[in-house]
Amino acid sequence: MTDPRQKSVLIIGYSQTREMSSVLDAVSKICGDTRVFHSGRLATVPTEVVFPELIIICQNWPDEFSSHELNDLISRYPISRFVCCYGAWCESDGRARNVWPLSIRVPARCACARIQQEWRIIQGAEKAFPLTAGRDEIFQFEVAAESFQLSSAGGSPLIGVNSGDRAYQDMLKEMIISWGGCIASGAQQNEADLLIYDLDPWELVENHLASQTFIPPMMGVMGLAHPETISTARLLGLETVVCKVAPERELFQAIECVLKIKVSPQGAC
Repeated sequence: MTDPRQKSVLIIGYSQTREMSSVLDAVSKICGDTRVFHSGRLATVPTEVVFPELIIICQNWPDEFSSHELNDLISRYPISRFVCCYGAWCESDGRARNVWPLSIRVPARCACARIQQEWRIIQGAEKAFPLTAGRDEIFQFEVAAESFQLSSAGGSPLIGVNSGDRAYQDMLKEMIISWGGCIASGAQQNEADLLIYDLDPWELVENHLASQTFIPPMMGVMGLAHPETISTARLLGLETVVCKVAPERELFQAIECVLKIKVSPQGAC
């Protein structure tokens, strides 16, 4: 039996793939001293797992789990919070399949922000939404949780934004300004505290990044970033890559994290 005073997290599915490494990292970072249990299938969940606060499903391919298994999971743990972290092969499941409710599905690459949000719900710091929540309710939940502020006693960070999509670039700039940041002009790129690169289309941006010499800390944004693309981006000097459709909170946290690395190079996100 688990200690009733200690929170627990149950991870179900094959969590050792490259895509799911970000999920495990997020649990380790966010959930602290929580007991973490792993199980390949629902049928093999350890008997000492009684009331896990958070259940994370690692879905690597479509139809890996059935609706019957989901129903059994909810019946067995009716008061737990659920997150289904899915890989790139499952991107179309929301249209072609309906095993997992929209309210609990999140790309594995966006898992950190969502797990953090769920953990705040568990701690009573945020309101929860039900399994039956629709897209509009989910959107409101993700964008209305808190306000963001990049400026501090040290002043506003200077951030450069580079994108071949003018509308998207303008949107990013407006968002950064609303957070208290300053936008670097073309002549200020080498003096910026951070450069944000739109990595679409990857083939063209990859060649450009490979030809760069000394530049400030960088991070990328991308529509569909597969694990191998993220690995290559890191080798080219990018600290992290954020999905373009990730919640606003995730982009803010990534920017904040890279800025902290610049101030304290030995700091870890």
